[in-house]
Amino acid sequence: MAFPRNDRVLEIRGAPLGYAVYGSPGGIPAFYFHGLPGSRREGALLHAACLEAGVRIIAPERPGYGLSATVPGPRLEDWPARIEALADALGIGRFHLIAVSGGAPYALACAGTLDERVRGTAICCGLGDLTRSGLAPAMQLNARLALWLVRRGPAWLQWTYGPVVTQVVRRAPRLAVAIQGWIDGPADRAVLRRPEIRALFADSLGEAFRQGAAGAVADLAAAVRPWPFGLDGIRNLQLWHGLADRVVPPVHSEWLKRAVPEARLTWVPGEGHFSLPIRHTGDVVRALVRV
Repeated sequence: MAFPRNDRVLEIRGAPLGYAVYGSPGGIPAFYFHGLPGSRREGALLHAACLEAGVRIIAPERPGYGLSATVPGPRLEDWPARIEALADALGIGRFHLIAVSGGAPYALACAGTLDERVRGTAICCGLGDLTRSGLAPAMQLNARLALWLVRRGPAWLQWTYGPVVTQVVRRAPRLAVAIQGWIDGPADRAVLRRPEIRALFADSLGEAFRQGAAGAVADLAAAVRPWPFGLDGIRNLQLWHGLADRVVPPVHSEWLKRAVPEARLTWVPGEGHFSLPIRHTGDVVRALVRV
């Protein structure tokens, strides 16, 4: 399967922002927020499903990833303004949001802040507020180690964890994807063995570390702070989570559902962190655009 590469850059709020466009060119607009780490190329996963559903996917990169410049200061509270400016620059009025994993807090920040423009939000295997009881301890050892380091200051992670991961990704991105599948369990291992999927994730991971570990470190630093926004008033929220997810355990979506009782939560038995969005993209997109 060939995935398109529609890489673009716009100057947004004084800094270059990289993004890619997939799906139907004139379709219903939706922004896709990648995982942690991730890049604009991750949005290619949605291309076929969005083409069929008549959806245009815009996949922006957070600062420090891919083609997006690193910017100082907070991230979560600044993201809605960047997305609103990007939507204005592209002539988009109202839009949907789709996010996976570490992109979830950024989608929820937009859903709460830009509520008049956001039609609906779909989150797959979403990361919760890691300052809440029980969420961080439920995660895997490698994630807990990274969080422990970044709590001692982002520089610790930048000097230790960052260079190792960056070198592995740059020298052998497909090996990095294979290692991730091995860690995550049978469901994820099976989908990440597919040559086209492994190639896509290797490509996206390589772009994520194009500037080194800056994007991932900044994302992790934001993840260990309390969310600077509330979840009250978020409408048309759909949560999807695989019950076999070892990366972001199901307890995260349980917490999100309690925080937004009106949200629709779909459990998917037997699916992991990667297998859920890969195998069920069509279901997620179709359910979202029916809102």
